[in-house]
Amino acid sequence: AALAGASARVYAGALAADIERFARGARVSTRFGDEGALLRARLAIDSEGACTFNGAGACVAAGLDVSAFFDGDAFDVQGLEAAATDAVIALEAAHWVSLPPSEAIGDGAAATRAIALRIEGLSTLLMSSGLAYDSDDGRAVAAAISSLASAAAATASAQLAEKLGARSGAEDTASITSTRTAADRIKPPVLFSLVAKRGAELWRAINPSTPMRHAQRISFAPAARMDIDGGCEPLGEIAPFRPRGDGGIGRRVVAPVVDGLRALGYAPGDIIEIAAHAEGRRTLEGAPAISLETLARKGLPDSSLEAIDAAVRDGFPVRAAIHPAVVGADVLRETFGLPEDVAAGRRGDLLRTLGFSDDDAAAADAWAQGAGEIKGAPGLAPAHRAIFVSGEAIDAEARIAMAAALAPFASDALALRLQERGDIEALAARAASAGVTSLAFLAGPSAPLVLPEYEEEKSVPQAETAVVESLRERATERVTDQDASGLGTRRRLPDRRKGYIQKSSVGGHKVYLHTGEYDDGVLGEIFIDMHKEGAAFRSLMNNFAIAISIGLQYGVPLEEFVDAFVFTRFEPAGEVKGNDSIRHATSILDYVFRELAVSYLDRGDLAHVDPFAARGDGIGAMAVDAEAAIRLMSRGFARGQAPDNLVVLAPRGGARRPVETAAESRPASTPDAYEKDPCPECGHFTVARAVGGVLSCAACGWKVKHA
Repeated sequence: AALAGASARVYAGALAADIERFARGARVSTRFGDEGALLRARLAIDSEGACTFNGAGACVAAGLDVSAFFDGDAFDVQGLEAAATDAVIALEAAHWVSLPPSEAIGDGAAATRAIALRIEGLSTLLMSSGLAYDSDDGRAVAAAISSLASAAAATASAQLAEKLGARSGAEDTASITSTRTAADRIKPPVLFSLVAKRGAELWRAINPSTPMRHAQRISFAPAARMDIDGGCEPLGEIAPFRPRGDGGIGRRVVAPVVDGLRALGYAPGDIIEIAAHAEGRRTLEGAPAISLETLARKGLPDSSLEAIDAAVRDGFPVRAAIHPAVVGADVLRETFGLPEDVAAGRRGDLLRTLGFSDDDAAAADAWAQGAGEIKGAPGLAPAHRAIFVSGEAIDAEARIAMAAALAPFASDALALRLQERGDIEALAARAASAGVTSLAFLAGPSAPLVLPEYEEEKSVPQAETAVVESLRERATERVTDQDASGLGTRRRLPDRRKGYIQKSSVGGHKVYLHTGEYDDGVLGEIFIDMHKEGAAFRSLMNNFAIAISIGLQYGVPLEEFVDAFVFTRFEPAGEVKGNDSIRHATSILDYVFRELAVSYLDRGDLAHVDPFAARGDGIGAMAVDAEAAIRLMSRGFARGQAPDNLVVLAPRGGARRPVETAAESRPASTPDAYEKDPCPECGHFTVARAVGGVLSCAACGWKVKHA
């Protein structure tokens, strides 16, 4: 069998070893003590250098899951000792193929023959046996297991040195002596007393001056796999999101929690209830505050209740499950008399409308989808809450204390990860004094924003009849307020409407802008047609125009759209042809809303933009003012250049004369300024006397100098 029956990869610093060469050469038969003993030898590139020897040289590493030697009733002492011994032998056989291609590093690795047996699964073992990570008993058990594994590895290394030769360099006799002393002081619970006893015996049997085959043996570096706790690290989440038996994704309690509850004497029924508190029940039946029974008493029919429970079973939170889209708008209108927009889910919060508070929703969510922890589970003894906590709840002091308990048995790479809380320098000093050789601080969450505090109004459940009446009153008040303010009500355009069509070219792309107006000349809709563009872009522009039109009809001022979209920059853009007011645009939207602003808002500052004379901000230099005409013709088409009620009459006996617009040539428009005689050309009483005694008709333009 290959090493440990698993594919192996080589730890060689940052240098890749020859995997195929290892697969051909490292064929080592390994044996284990009893069935269930687990040795996972994994060879891979150690990118963090956690399993390198003094930061250089190759270090072949294997992971030893110590939790596999505990069956809930007893710990397999002989199995762990045999597995550690076999691991050292297997790593020795694999060492020669792990030498990197670098000659300098390869020579150093051959001389030191560094190996690392990584201890994994300590936190899993502690929780499975009903011991807290942050407790004296937990630290004693972890130290006892580490003592046995390190003693077995040292014994095997000494035996290999006797047969194959020792590594170069002298042994640290003081370190072995201190490790022997630490092993004698371990006092674990009775269940693990044999582990500590056997470890102390092996250490006492080792002569401090005995040469070793390998430079290092035991490592507490973080595990290479994410599904197991490694080294000094506590267990991660106790109820992570995983595939469920019903085919969905939800919280699932990890096996050490169930094993630990069983070891503490909890009955199977109690274990199921405690696990359900963390995992969730995927139903609102029997839930606190918001349950199927409560909803039925409020009047929801069975069909709505079944739809709500199906949504909860699919993993939806309560607020999303009890929603008009799930319950049904018709049911809400008929049962509670809710307004159309509330029943359709366009306004309001259905949970609050039914009289439930945010706290009620949170309690129902925890019941249905799980709390993610079991500290608050009913039936869990208060004394046991510290045992079943996630890794985030373990503070830095507890982690450092665990590292201090394991430090005497670590040959190298005692790594620790701490949350960045409190005094970092003080934590680093305590970790160093505990024997930690690798320390990483994880950044904590960002500081919250300092916002003004306010009391959020929360609904309080009331009697069913009172709830319905209050809902109707509040809904009526809201609708009345909206009607009074004109907001939230759509003003639809007449079926036959006026407007104009502007054909232009923006950067070589043809654009047809259609507008639709109300009877009073206010813009109510736009359409943007770019029929030669691709289907996706054309559809996008059409739907964008529809969205703008709906906003205009609901009362959004055109000024808001203009301010939002002018000066936007994207292709197509460039020179504008076919428009007498706009010469350049930075995008299609910039052109469209410049055109609308000039035509409907008298925004002369956005008109006549010349690409060569425009300022850097895009404001045109040839802005003009205009006067609107909205009654008989399109306000946008007129561009404000024609007066109200414009009527042009053809002169008698000839072609229509051009209208003079100079202010000094216009006669007075007040009735008192006209002469009493009619115009000899058109017959209108619009003859006025101008400066110099010139008589002129304001209707047809007739002129004569009066004697």
